[in-house]
Amino acid sequence: MEVIGSIPIELDAGELLRTLRVGMLKDSDMPSLIEECHRLSEPKAVCTFLKVTGIEKDEVGLESGHTLKSIILADMLECGQTIVPYVVTIGPNLEKQASENAKDSVLRAWVMERIGDYALGKALNHIKSHVQKTLGSAVSGFSPGTGTGKLFGIEQQEKLFQILDPPKSIGVNLTPSYLMIPRKSVSGVFAATRREYVACQYRPREKCENRRNPFSGEYVSTNCERRTH
Repeated sequence: MEVIGSIPIELDAGELLRTLRVGMLKDSDMPSLIEECHRLSEPKAVCTFLKVTGIEKDEVGLESGHTLKSIILADMLECGQTIVPYVVTIGPNLEKQASENAKDSVLRAWVMERIGDYALGKALNHIKSHVQKTLGSAVSGFSPGTGTGKLFGIEQQEKLFQILDPPKSIGVNLTPSYLMIPRKSVSGVFAATRREYVACQYRPREKCENRRNPFSGEYVSTNCERRTH
């Protein structure tokens, strides 16, 4: 188990301004707001490197004794390879301050929330780079509930939390409906794959701010009958 208690991130003001496209907030206000969000962010993560011990239909067995149920993982992983379950967060402080700011300025609160998303993405990319350096290859990311939710169900959050125990290690808790608290948290699995997996490729939603690939249609399983090696 690897706990990274302080992830170094930089918030690029130019990139944020281009991404947010906020015309109603004075440009002169942005530097101080970005600085405040940076101060309020506490990026940290927990992850672990585990070998896949078996794959049968849509179930992936791990050396920890846990099993992840996922069509996409079963299709794209290989028995014997190393995968990396993770949880990343920037902590609760930024979202708490955004809620306070919403009493006076909904726009300012909204911008803080978006900056928080950006900071979380930076922290996640840092962990991804760490994993790629350790494994020596590029990796794909798989998060429960992404895409249509059918390929890696949101209920698999519970399995990731059993493996990583993030409430104890980095202060991230899971609600009965599988939502993480603090909200600015993300979980999933990194793994080297023969081709890159991008969840939004299988999500038909037209308006998606973070879409990386165009919708390619419903995913068709290629190895659904594979047995344990």
